[in-house]
Formats: sequence, structure tokens, C-alpha cells
Amino acid sequence: MSTLKRKEEMDPLLQANVKRQATAEEALIKFCVPANVVGSVIGKGGDNVTEFMKQSQTKIHVSRQNEMFPGTRDRICTISATSPQGMNSVLVGLHLILSKIVSEDTFQHFQFKLIMPSQECGAIIGKGGTNIKSIMQETGCQMKVSDHNQMPFRLLTIMGTIDQQLKAVALCFDLLVKNSTDYMHHIKDFHGVDATHIATPLHPSQFNTPSFHLTDAESAPLPGLPQVTASMVTVCVVKMPGELVGGVIGKGGSVVTSIMSQTGTHIKISEKVPGASVPRTVTIKGSEDR
Repeated sequence: MSTLKRKEEMDPLLQANVKRQATAEEALIKFCVPANVVGSVIGKGGDNVTEFMKQSQTKIHVSRQNEMFPGTRDRICTISATSPQGMNSVLVGLHLILSKIVSEDTFQHFQFKLIMPSQECGAIIGKGGTNIKSIMQETGCQMKVSDHNQMPFRLLTIMGTIDQQLKAVALCFDLLVKNSTDYMHHIKDFHGVDATHIATPLHPSQFNTPSFHLTDAESAPLPGLPQVTASMVTVCVVKMPGELVGGVIGKGGSVVTSIMSQTGTHIKISEKVPGASVPRTVTIKGSEDR
């Protein structure tokens, strides 16, 4: 599949309308990945993260084993893209990673923790919490900001469905682009701290303040925020014995084409490895109602 075609398929799924994106040289986010699912995100020999980068046209980097967010045992994942549609590409990459994480039995409701420079948190929170409350109203998620704790970086925890989390990230990035000129400089230079120097882990209460909750009087969206309305896709990746793949593909691709036409999904089957009897990877992408 060509890059152009892949972009055409991805963009309608992620119409985030991130304003001023055309003038931004790069879109980049960093977030925490629990140590017990890092291996699943990376994959054997980096297979998973390589596939995520290919599908999203982004660069994805997971910090080394000894590089963690201060006060936690979480590794740091960076997703970046440089293009007029950079943030949309970042959201595609993030969706693939979050889908992989929540597929692990450990996480029924994954709390996504976005890493933010402390001095930029004001743009997200807004005066009296107006901005963050409006984001919660528009997305339906809940958000919490960790205590400052004299640290240069804080965690913005976003709780909700993957769709809600992605929309919240898009809105947060838009606020940063509009209100800060230093976000990219500060966030790019942060790579975590050596695990041997990690102090006592942060107490859970440090992630609960300030906490914001909506009241009936705060239901109006914040003027100027982009409207994020598109539904997200669900990505299912399965392994299939090589000898069974032919029945799924059909003569000249007739069977798989018919399946995609009837379900509205996109199905991709990995190439056969010459001379090797190894399972093939089948990736199925479609909206949640498919």
C-alpha cells in the first residue's frame, strides 16, 4: 500500500482539526508505559513498534530499561511526526499503542499518563480550571494533574476510552501550540531518569491534586477549541497458520475483498516468508460498530 493511499485511509478516521498544525514543524508527545507491558508494545525484535511506525508514518521511541519517569517504574514512549498532518499521524500511532496495551488482561481501564513540562501545565488547566474542564466536557473523559513537587515535568492522567483519550490529547496539543512557544523545546530534551537514582515512588495522592470535575454550569465548550467528532477505529491483530491464509484471501483476493466490502473493514495480511513455515499476521481495522 502506498504512503498516499495509507494517508487517505487514516485521515478520515482522525479528523482532529488540530489548528495551526500546518505551521507546526513537528508534532511530538511523550507518555508513560508501565514496565509490564513494554515488551508487548515493542514486540519481538521490535516487530510491533516497527509496524506501528509504518502504519502511522511516525517515529516511535521507547526509553531504555533504566530510563524511567521520576518516582515511577514507567518507561517513556515518544511519538513524533513532521508533516502538515503531523498530529493526526501521532494520534494514529498512539491509537495503535493504546489498543495493544488495553488488549493485555491487566488493563481493563488504562489510565493514560501524558508527560507535560511543568511550566506548560497552566495552558492546559486554564484560569480556574476552565480549559481542562472544557476538554473533559467535549471528550467525556476525566483528567488529573500530578502535584508540582518541584519537578520540571508533571503527569496529566487521562481516564476514559481510547477514543476519549485520543481526543483529549489532540485538544491539549492544540492548546499548547496556541499558547506556548517552549513546549517542543522542553519536552524533546526529556528522556527520563536513571532507575538507580529513582527516589521513593510518588504516593498516589500526588496524582490526585489538582483534580477537576464538571458541574452543570460548566457544560459549555471552550471557545476556539477544535471540534473532534470522528469515531476511532479498532485494530485487531491475529496470527494465522500459513496453510490457512489462502482460504481467507481467495482466488485473486476475492474472499478477503468480499469480507472487507461487507464489513467496511480494512484487512491486511503479512507477506509470506519464502522457505519458512511461520504464522502470518492478519491486521483488521474498522470502526467499533464493525
